[in-house]
Amino acid sequence: MSLPAPPDDGSSRKGRTRHGGSPSKRPARPQQRPAPAAAPGPAPLPAPRVDPRDRLRRILFLVPYAVKHPGIAVKELARRCGCTEKELVEDLDFLLNVGSPPFGPDDFLDVYVEGDRVHVALHQSFSRPPRFTESEAAALAAAAQALGGEGRERAVKALRDSVPRDRRQSFDELSGRIYAGAPPAPDSVLGRLQRAIAEHRAVRLAYHSASRDAETDRVVHPYTLAQRFGHWYLYGHDRQRERPLAFRVDRIRECQPLAERFEPPGDAELGRMRLFSETRGEPVQLRIAAGATAWAVARPGIRLVKRLEDGGAVVEVGAGQEWAARFALSLGGQAEVLSPAAARKHFAEQVRRTLDRYGA
Repeated sequence: MSLPAPPDDGSSRKGRTRHGGSPSKRPARPQQRPAPAAAPGPAPLPAPRVDPRDRLRRILFLVPYAVKHPGIAVKELARRCGCTEKELVEDLDFLLNVGSPPFGPDDFLDVYVEGDRVHVALHQSFSRPPRFTESEAAALAAAAQALGGEGRERAVKALRDSVPRDRRQSFDELSGRIYAGAPPAPDSVLGRLQRAIAEHRAVRLAYHSASRDAETDRVVHPYTLAQRFGHWYLYGHDRQRERPLAFRVDRIRECQPLAERFEPPGDAELGRMRLFSETRGEPVQLRIAAGATAWAVARPGIRLVKRLEDGGAVVEVGAGQEWAARFALSLGGQAEVLSPAAARKHFAEQVRRTLDRYGA
């Protein structure tokens, strides 16, 4: 009697045929030898480090150059930027991220490639140029005056209008002092003065005196031209006052050479002369409000006495009470004459006269 075979749980399948019979024999695998170690070679070179500043420099060049050359070829622009065409396209994609999140493509720049042409357009907010400062406009006005032509006056007026209203007085002052171009015209005031100095010829001047606010007639032996505090001066002997004086060239309304000749002083004697007279009388002190202090203390002939806690300042001028009063009035209520008492009284009278004139 034979015993029943135990159930097959799969554990005994290994080494048996599926349908019984003798166990199968698998061929033995040949023993594998370990591969010989590779001979040591040179270590791979590290990837070159990319300096992000190079990309920034490239982009800072790319944008204005592409704006100036609309439709430039990708190949040409890449050559100008010193990079590959692939790097250039990546830079253009990078430019679309300029701005504030979520980085709208046209927030600040309009960048696109059409065919093989690159187009970069600045945002409209950059299309209007900033307003000129009075110095920039005056320099351009001097160049316009030098060019001459029928449109000269219109160009100067347009430049003046481009300056903010509160800076146009400064523009007028600068325009009267700046000269550009060829030597002065022979019939101009400066041209006549230069010729009179060279020929040792006396001149008759129609001169506006700032201290008296009046035009006077002078006969002068012109010695030389000098510059001080940003102004050109004629230095010569005033025959009426019988002493050498300095005259601001921009206050000379007319200059007429005379037949009279004179003997000029020698260089040594001229060097010992005082080209500018000393201040006479007590200096005038003014209190300047904070809003006008920076401009006032930068003016020639203004001496800073002290700074005030509110940002204002006390300054001193030595040109006389008449000039001090006009200077204070020019600051539009941001200046007050402090001393001496006579100058303060004169300033108060000028203020009342000004208010009466405008019916205030």
